[in-house]
Amino acid sequence: MANSNAKTSFTPINPSKAFEVKNPEALASYPMVRKIASQFSKAPKCPKDIKWGTIHGHFVQRLNDTKSPLTQGEVAKLLSLKALPSESLKAMRSYKKLVSIV
Repeated sequence: MANSNAKTSFTPINPSKAFEVKNPEALASYPMVRKIASQFSKAPKCPKDIKWGTIHGHFVQRLNDTKSPLTQGEVAKLLSLKALPSESLKAMRSYKKLVSIV
């Protein structure tokens, strides 16, 4: 149980401020991937067949890609969108289909 004598509570630093990146070319971090998955899994435009784990796995794979890893600039661009890009949705669905065959 949480300490009831705590004098402070969690409040976002600035909830109205957009996600900012200091270096868009730097590699993204794991918490950024979790933020992408959480934002899009709760979005009203998220397809019903795409869950949090699918989105998370897709972007972790992109984060760990050796040829073109996920950058902070790409994360900022994704977080500014209202829905997942269609190329990401196609990749997620094709992977799910491949896994179900095997």
